[in-house]
Amino acid sequence: MKNVSLNNMLRSSLVFLSAVLFLSCSSEKRETLTSGNLTMVTSEDLYPVIDIQVKDFQRMYEEVKIVNYSASTREAMVQLLNDSVRLIVTARQLNDEERAVAMKNEFEIDSLRIAYDGVAVIVNKKNSLEQLSTEELKSILIGRMDRWSSFKKSSLTSAIVIAIGDPNSGVHEYIKQNVVGNEPLSPNLMPCLSTPEVFNIVNGHPNAIGFVSSAWLASMPENVQTLEIGDPRFRRDTTSTVMEYFQPHQAYIYQRLYPLSRSVNVYARNVGKGVGLGFMSFAASSDGQKIIVSNGLVPATMPVRLVQLSTP
Repeated sequence: MKNVSLNNMLRSSLVFLSAVLFLSCSSEKRETLTSGNLTMVTSEDLYPVIDIQVKDFQRMYEEVKIVNYSASTREAMVQLLNDSVRLIVTARQLNDEERAVAMKNEFEIDSLRIAYDGVAVIVNKKNSLEQLSTEELKSILIGRMDRWSSFKKSSLTSAIVIAIGDPNSGVHEYIKQNVVGNEPLSPNLMPCLSTPEVFNIVNGHPNAIGFVSSAWLASMPENVQTLEIGDPRFRRDTTSTVMEYFQPHQAYIYQRLYPLSRSVNVYARNVGKGVGLGFMSFAASSDGQKIIVSNGLVPATMPVRLVQLSTP
C-alpha cells in the first residue's frame, strides 16, 4: 500500500514538473535583434566611444543586456577565435596567424567597418615642438634619434621617453607595422597597460612622447598636446610640392591626409538574428554614426559633413 502511494506521489510530481517545464519553455522569450543578452569585447584603445554606443543601444531597447569588456586587441581576437564571445570591436584586421586559425577551423567571421580612427602623437606642452614627419617618428621609435636636442624646434634637450600601449595593444601593433616595420624598437620605450597610463606619463614627463587613439582625445590632460604629422605620400592634390603636416582631425582622417589612420571594425561569430546583429545594425545606423562623429571618430557608413579647417 505504501509503495502504491509512493508511486502515485512520484507520478503526480513528474506530471507537475513536466507541466512546469512545458509552460516555462513555451513562455520563454526568444532572442531577437532588440531583446536578449550579449557579451562582447572592445579593444581598450576604442572603448570610450564604443561603450557609449553600447549604452545608448540598451537605453533604446530595454530588453537588451550587453556586457562590454575592455581588453587588448590581441586578447579580443583570441576571445573571438576561442568562441568565448560572439562579437568584438577592434581597429585592425585579423593577422596571418589569426586568419590561419579561422580557416583551419572553418570559422565564419562576419565583419563590418563602422568608423575610421587616427592614432594621435602627443607631447607635453613644455615641449615647443609642433610637427614631426613619419620618418622622424620612425627615427624616434627605433632609437636613432633619442634626444630632443636632435629637433631644432623643440625647446628640450633631454632624452626622449616613448609611452605607448604594450605589444598586445592595437596602437602598438599599428605603429610597429605602419611606421617602424621590422626594425627593433628603442630601449627608451615604456609599454603601458592602458591609454590613461600613456597620458599620465606624457603629462608628468616633459621629455615624453606618446601614442593614443583619437577615441581618447576628449580625456587628454590640459598639459598635453597633439602634434601635426607629415608624410610626403599624403598631399591635398598632385600639384603639392612641399610636405604638409596634419592634426588628427576628423576631416583630415576622412580625406586620408592624416598619415596615421586606421579602420574600426566589428567582427562577429554566430550572431544569428540576435542582439549581436542588432548592435551591429545600430552601430552602422544614423544614430550609431552620430555617436561616432560626436566622439572624435569618423563615420564609415553615413555621409560626412566636413568642417572647414584652416590650412596648417
